[in-house]
Amino acid sequence: METLERYFNARVAAFLDRTGMPPTTFGMRAVGDPNLMRQIAAGRSLSLRMADRILAFIDGYDADSDGTRAPPRRHRPRWSKAAAGRTRGSGAMADRPSEKRTDEPIRFIRASEIAARLGVARPTIYGWVEAGRFPPPIHLGPRAVGWIRSEFDAWIHNRIAETRGGG
Repeated sequence: METLERYFNARVAAFLDRTGMPPTTFGMRAVGDPNLMRQIAAGRSLSLRMADRILAFIDGYDADSDGTRAPPRRHRPRWSKAAAGRTRGSGAMADRPSEKRTDEPIRFIRASEIAARLGVARPTIYGWVEAGRFPPPIHLGPRAVGWIRSEFDAWIHNRIAETRGGG
């Protein structure tokens, strides 16, 4: 195990020397933790998964041979530390077992965007809704409505299939 640790430390040190990247920037770009190198120096043990992520970052950075473009940055997850402690079975959603929870957020699309994408006027969309030929909107506020993007996309795919003779 000692040789793997030495190999890892040597790769990281050589990368930092070669690129001149500050350790905090390296930690932030590699795994989203600016204190990574400080913690490793203090004796933090890394999991194999974390070490693989770091080595993959180094390999990806090295693959960019011209050196003019920085590798893509890793972003922090969209959850907070407070939310990380909660389980899926806790909270208000636990009272409603019939509803499924998904990790994918629900995205909304406005009538103006639908009209632009379809090339029709907004009143036409509302006419389709009244006739039952288009998904109904969701009321988002006193004077705001929107459509669920996934329902709109499914409607588009169904229309394509019907037009092409597949449905």
